[in-house]
Amino acid sequence: MLHIFWLVIRDLFVFVTGRLFVSVPELATASALPPPVARVKIAAPKAFLALVPPLVGEVVPSTDEVITLPLHAPVVMYVCDQTGSKRYIRPQVEFDGCIEMVPYGTAVSVVGYSGRYASVLRAGHTGWMLKDSLVPDKGSVWPHFIVDDTYPATHDITKKVRSLIGDAFGAGELLLPLQASEYITVRLMNDHRHIIWPAVRPRVPGSWQQILRGLRGIHSSITPKTDTVMEWLQEPGEGRLAYVESVTPDNTITITLIGLVEAGRYTTLVLTEVAWRELRPVFIEVQ
Repeated sequence: MLHIFWLVIRDLFVFVTGRLFVSVPELATASALPPPVARVKIAAPKAFLALVPPLVGEVVPSTDEVITLPLHAPVVMYVCDQTGSKRYIRPQVEFDGCIEMVPYGTAVSVVGYSGRYASVLRAGHTGWMLKDSLVPDKGSVWPHFIVDDTYPATHDITKKVRSLIGDAFGAGELLLPLQASEYITVRLMNDHRHIIWPAVRPRVPGSWQQILRGLRGIHSSITPKTDTVMEWLQEPGEGRLAYVESVTPDNTITITLIGLVEAGRYTTLVLTEVAWRELRPVFIEVQ
């Protein structure tokens, strides 16, 4: 009985260590024993490791470690959730773990992934956002206007514009078609230019030059330049706003605007110098 017990102990030792255990009485016959069998160590699953108590000095791997898959180079993506997307300090939802709410349409640099989350770099700091709230195609987030199309309040393009500008003029709440002020604002934003408005209301077309006069980063001129805002008064005193797309050497300008012939309609016009000078416009440059 003791002999069988000894053999069981010896087999367990060989299984665990991969080395042959030889007792003192067996030294004389050690040469007759078969060579030790090479054993391959297989990593146990994390669930099993959690059940086995660690030995003294042993380091047990964490069962909740974050595995990040870095990218070779950052990828620019855009927030596609029209209500905005939260950026977290870690790739999980936890108490007070939200760093900021990133607005719709914002560009972020994705540097890696972990599960459902993307590691993003924004304003020099890294955080985590849900992958489903990001898209690589800017065109699917920012509006694309089509000449002679009309954009009522229910149109997807109108909704995109108002999400991007945070419905700054309140036209969405009033269910109005797309407004000229909204169109100009989103065009400036697309070029990373923003107007810091004073507390003067209403900001209707025809009043922009007066409201913005003297503000830092705003320059007004009677000479057209590409990517400026063209403002003029149309009879009987109704204001107009347009975006200057291009200026040729002979001062012919191409402009785009909303609501010239119909509320919410997008229009492109080419005006010679003689034609636009008759309107007596002011060109507002936003830096």
